[in-house]
Amino acid sequence: MVSINLLRGQRYDERQARKRARLELCAGICVIASVCAFWGWIAIDVTKATQRLERETQTKQARVALLQTTRQEVLALEERRQAMTARQERVNALTSPLDSPIRLLSIISRVVDPLDVWLLHLQAKDDKVVLSGVARSLQDVLKLAKDFEKELGPADVLDAGPHAQLPDLFQFSMNVWMDSPNHGRTNS
Repeated sequence: MVSINLLRGQRYDERQARKRARLELCAGICVIASVCAFWGWIAIDVTKATQRLERETQTKQARVALLQTTRQEVLALEERRQAMTARQERVNALTSPLDSPIRLLSIISRVVDPLDVWLLHLQAKDDKVVLSGVARSLQDVLKLAKDFEKELGPADVLDAGPHAQLPDLFQFSMNVWMDSPNHGRTNS
């Protein structure tokens, strides 16, 4: 036969206490597990964020290093450009007096028409050029003087007259002064 005790007794209270203790223990374990999971998730997230920031920092440091290298290269190139400019200025200063005869001959080759005027003597000293020659007519001599004034500088016809041996030609001499190194130059 089975007997059922309907009255609560000491054993029942102990069983309920154990059950409650187990439930409290499970609830505590769940709370602790939840807290640990939350902190673990935060730790993983913080670790990922830290790693991402470290990668960004390394990338930015690499960019800064590249920019510093590029800056150094630019400064070196600028120094080289300044040195080359200074060297070019020195070369120009040394060669500017040397290009005057070349420029003079270039202008003469443009101005003198070989069918009308023949130069017999040419002497250049400093800014003064002394020319003498033979022309077909007096107008050719005057035209030559005007062309020299346009291209080179003031021109003075000193002597123009019939040639002693060839009466059909005119003998002339003139002085031409070169104004400035850039006078008569054409920009090409």
